[in-house]
Amino acid sequence: MCGIVGIIGGRPVSRLLYHSLFSIQHRGQSSAGKLAYDGNIHIYKDAGLVREVFNEEKKIDTPGNVGIGHTRYSTAGMDDINSLKSNAQPEYVVNPFLSCVHNGNIFNCNEMLKKTKRTPRTDCDVQWLLLPLADKFSNKQINPDVIFNVCGELMKEIKGSYSALFIADSGQKPYLIAMTDPYKIRPLVLGKSNGMYCITSETRVFKKINFEYIKDIPGGSVVVIDEEGNIQEKQIIKKKEKPCMFEFVYFAKPDSRINNRSVHNTRAEIGRLLAIEHPVEADIVVPVPESGRHYATGYSRESGIPLDEGLMKDKDERSFIQQTQESRDKVVEEGLSYLRSVLDGKKVVLIDDSIVRGTNIRKLVRGLKNAGTKEVHIRIGCPPLIAPCYLGIDMRSRKEFIARDKNGEIKPWDEISKEIGADSLAYTSIESLRKAIGFDICQGCIDFPHGYPTEMQNDVKIFYKNDRKDIRAYECN
Repeated sequence: MCGIVGIIGGRPVSRLLYHSLFSIQHRGQSSAGKLAYDGNIHIYKDAGLVREVFNEEKKIDTPGNVGIGHTRYSTAGMDDINSLKSNAQPEYVVNPFLSCVHNGNIFNCNEMLKKTKRTPRTDCDVQWLLLPLADKFSNKQINPDVIFNVCGELMKEIKGSYSALFIADSGQKPYLIAMTDPYKIRPLVLGKSNGMYCITSETRVFKKINFEYIKDIPGGSVVVIDEEGNIQEKQIIKKKEKPCMFEFVYFAKPDSRINNRSVHNTRAEIGRLLAIEHPVEADIVVPVPESGRHYATGYSRESGIPLDEGLMKDKDERSFIQQTQESRDKVVEEGLSYLRSVLDGKKVVLIDDSIVRGTNIRKLVRGLKNAGTKEVHIRIGCPPLIAPCYLGIDMRSRKEFIARDKNGEIKPWDEISKEIGADSLAYTSIESLRKAIGFDICQGCIDFPHGYPTEMQNDVKIFYKNDRKDIRAYECN
């Protein structure tokens, strides 16, 4: 999972890119970068947060009326600092000039390695979009018709999820290009302002830079825009879209919309349905900040149990997308305070979005009980996560899910409840999750393998069979 943004128009775009990256920082915290183009390549990227990478004015303001930017959440490559630096995006090649940022996960990298004459500079899966496409552009006059043709060829070769942005130079004028996988697993939206266009992962970017939302880009589509604002679009492959359910559950910010569906409203509705499915007698509903807040709103409204702030967040970092368990634990331990005046003597319903490994929720339960709670009842907005995601969420191995035992069998909820020290535990059902979202979704991590698109199910079953702890089964050897 990553955040991507591309802007093109009649004036420099670099500062707009910079501000946009702050709006999608929550989608990736391992690295950040941006590239602006005016015939010359102006690129800055590094491991770290946006504010750390762009720490000088010269890095923020660069020439070029077209540019792309990226905040990276690593789902390919190693997680040491040198690898995170090396795999930062954007990536580019010359002859012809082509640059790329990518959100998603290409899982047939071994096949794609054989389809390019170029040597990848990194071990990030963005290479399997960038290099084959550059080969296909070679010795061609780049124009919209050629772009549609070569992107269509690439779509038939790659497997996985991708919402990708490219800058291609025809030798006469640059183009901003967007390409989405046929199932539209990862979000991508189009906006405009005074003849300029922006394509990005979430609609909240438009509020930040004062652009107007136009549309969600359909799955299997290619969009081509030039500096004059001429825009052409073609849906190359048309299939029923299956956006990632985890975008609604966790990744997207609540002030964004996906397929014109409010993320906040969706989470509140999940919480409402959760209260109907799994009621409990309690004194207060307490959200895990900030991930459980909107579910807790819906749960409280439906149940009539008052909502209160028993936990206080001290830092604005997301524990789930930290690259190591050690860093996840540190965010939880250093990032939360317990309000004894709210919690002491109370029966608490603690609401969160999801449980993956169980480490964090176990520490939260312990902290609540140390603060004097009488009972802690856990209610979770996402059904039990039982299988790795092979489409862009870094849940690497089936062995890391608390919902499975050492033999790979699904655990009863009361067994998990005892493990984390709670008085009870319940999850939203898959049926309620689908009802709240309101359209078809990719749900492979909660309904394996049938929750994946049909044509991917054989591949993911092979990955699952070859599963090894801490090794991503789809990566190249």
